[in-house]
Amino acid sequence: MAPVDWRETWKAGVTPWDAGASPPALRRLLDEEAVPGGRILVPGCGAGYDLATLARADREVVGIDLSEHARKAFWAAHPDLPGSVDYEVTDFFSYAPARGFDFVWDYTFFCALDPDQRSSWSQTMRRLVRPGGVLATLLFPFEDPISGTQGPPWPINTGMVRSYVEDAFEELEAAEVEHTHPGREGKERLALWRRREP
Repeated sequence: MAPVDWRETWKAGVTPWDAGASPPALRRLLDEEAVPGGRILVPGCGAGYDLATLARADREVVGIDLSEHARKAFWAAHPDLPGSVDYEVTDFFSYAPARGFDFVWDYTFFCALDPDQRSSWSQTMRRLVRPGGVLATLLFPFEDPISGTQGPPWPINTGMVRSYVEDAFEELEAAEVEHTHPGREGKERLALWRRREP
């Protein structure tokens, strides 16, 4: 399959993956107070629903995406948010903030990457998540075993993601998601990983 031009898909308004709201799994983490204060990163944040959901006075929430059109749509929909929220149009792999993050939320980002980019994703996450920080991966579309379906989204599972992070992260949780967007039932798993001390 040819690589997707994410800038063009947002420009053309062809975004079938956009569910129009944050996933229930993220709201569950917030309800359980599993998302800390401090610095939060959402890579591939698109229309930014999760930025708005995560926004709180004690959080510095940063979203990054390749699309200026998505960023404009986000600010048009959310002109006033509590706390510090920033949306940067930049490439995830070259993103170099001054400080690491306490919590990173990856949903429909890993699965959208070309499989050849997975090792780079792992190296970048290792760089961006501070020691002791948490990488939260909501795995979609979850398959076990993984089929030969071509993406994006590429089928993924917990074992696959574990193989990319286990050298720098310890597994905290891996569980099936009970509530999700319509059409995604049974296709999501939530896995949390803590960045080890160097």
